[in-house]
Amino acid sequence: MASLEERVTRLEATGEHLATKADVAEARAEIANVRADLANTKVEIIKWVVGVGIGVGLGVVTLTSSIVLTALRFMTG
Repeated sequence: MASLEERVTRLEATGEHLATKADVAEARAEIANVRADLANTKVEIIKWVVGVGIGVGLGVVTLTSSIVLTALRFMTG
């Protein structure tokens, strides 16, 4: 069986690798920042998807109307 001094020495050596309350608080703060960044990124992605969708929709409407008007000109013309 190990002596008390040896056991204390092993415990002290192990303790250097354990997280402190400050370490845990810092990790929680970093996680909160990452969550906020993800939420902001999500909003930006939604804005881009909606904007591009509207742009593509307007482009399709414009192209379709141009084709229809051109066809009508040739038919009546």
